[in-house]
Amino acid sequence: MPSQDSNVRLVELIRAGLARADDAGLARLPLKLYSAEEQDELLMLLHAYLWDTAAPHDGEWHHSPGNIMTLWAELLEIGTEARHRLIPLRTDLVKLLTERGLGYRTHPRSVPVLVREYSGPIEPPVHAGDPRETSSTIAFGAWGAGFGDPATNREVELAAEAAVQHHYETAGWTITRVAHLKCGWDLTAARDEEKRHLEVKGVSSSMPSVLLTRNELGTAKADPDWVLAVVTGALTNPTLAEFDRQTVVAAADPTVYRVNLAP
Repeated sequence: MPSQDSNVRLVELIRAGLARADDAGLARLPLKLYSAEEQDELLMLLHAYLWDTAAPHDGEWHHSPGNIMTLWAELLEIGTEARHRLIPLRTDLVKLLTERGLGYRTHPRSVPVLVREYSGPIEPPVHAGDPRETSSTIAFGAWGAGFGDPATNREVELAAEAAVQHHYETAGWTITRVAHLKCGWDLTAARDEEKRHLEVKGVSSSMPSVLLTRNELGTAKADPDWVLAVVTGALTNPTLAEFDRQTVVAAADPTVYRVNLAP
């Protein structure tokens, strides 16, 4: 599922579940009202969100702030009463996440805040920045980008975001992280009447070569505020270079394709 469709699909699934709960006379929505295929899809979307917001923690485990219900409330534009209806769904998905070995709680009453890269019987989660994310991953810049180790990739990504945020905040901009919303960029920068939508990419080497997803490239084509912020030497000597959307679109070259051979 392309990332630009993730939030739309999540809203569709939750609203369909609420309608089924209404038809069944249920005040709250449990996971059992969904088919097995829909349950896997919901789990995939949940894991993708948690992984997107996670930072390295301990070995293969990454720490996510969670905020699952906050995300759902924002996407569905619902209040407290409706949020309470979704509590069983969140609880059931947390249990399923744990059963699949993708995450676990650090406290009996907490949401799952420790997650790890996909491992299990369902299709690998799709999330912004993951080279598996689309049927046409795009390369930009002198070749040098690669898939690498998930933990190292995440460390590079977070270091790059920190460098970009520091750069902009030092210059008087206000930064908001929006990567989890799958909107085609990672950070929104605002200063007075100015606004920039920053897609952040980090690389370990000195070459500004990165991978863009179809969603990111599509946003670059359509959004006049979109800017690519590339941080080279992210873990050693962070150096920021910015590229306007026209430059990025002109340099983009399809390089990886998803091939589904399932019968």
